[in-house]
Amino acid sequence: LCLWKFIQCRWKKGFTKQREKNYVKPKINLSNQGKYSDNFIKYFLDRGISQTTISTFGVRQDKEYMPQESKEMNVICFDYFLDGEVINVKYRDGKKNFKMYKGAEKILYNLDKAINEDYIVVVEGEFDCMSFHEAGIESCVSVPNGFNLKGNINLDYLNDYTEYFENKETVYIAVDNDDAGRKGQKELVRRIGADKCKIVDFGDCKDANDYLIKQGKKALRE
Repeated sequence: LCLWKFIQCRWKKGFTKQREKNYVKPKINLSNQGKYSDNFIKYFLDRGISQTTISTFGVRQDKEYMPQESKEMNVICFDYFLDGEVINVKYRDGKKNFKMYKGAEKILYNLDKAINEDYIVVVEGEFDCMSFHEAGIESCVSVPNGFNLKGNINLDYLNDYTEYFENKETVYIAVDNDDAGRKGQKELVRRIGADKCKIVDFGDCKDANDYLIKQGKKALRE
């Protein structure tokens, strides 16, 4: 009984962890939280993402130095939360360059929303995560850095968060419909276990966001 209460307590607290490595905690600018330009909102609306969903995910608009352009750029800030605390930030500019907060811990995006459900959907980008939210599916997480065909796929950041998958009856792998995505798909299945994984097929669409735009919320949910 005591053990069961301990397990329940860990679930309620969202698996608060004592991480061995000293990661950097992001310093973020909250002065413009919830303030969006018309172009910013339109960029999301064009991808089927509502302003309500932008706010729900705590997405921010800011300026940040982007090394790919060697200058400060207007960026989208995707905050990575754990137990309500910002653990990492991904910055993405209008040219689709991105970077993570230097020295911060690498975790899955939207992890807090995936604690109590008996299923979880794993995608390859923040827009895909928000697309499933638009379709009424909240237990969806994204890998932080996508997949590529060069070299090995490093998913070591999953090691500290296996609990988030152990209580799931089904794990839906809904990554990009390309060669890199299929490579990442195989590695996710290997790590999580083929017995509980199901593969989502987007047909002729690239990913969840592309499917949302072309087929709509109901079709994506189904």
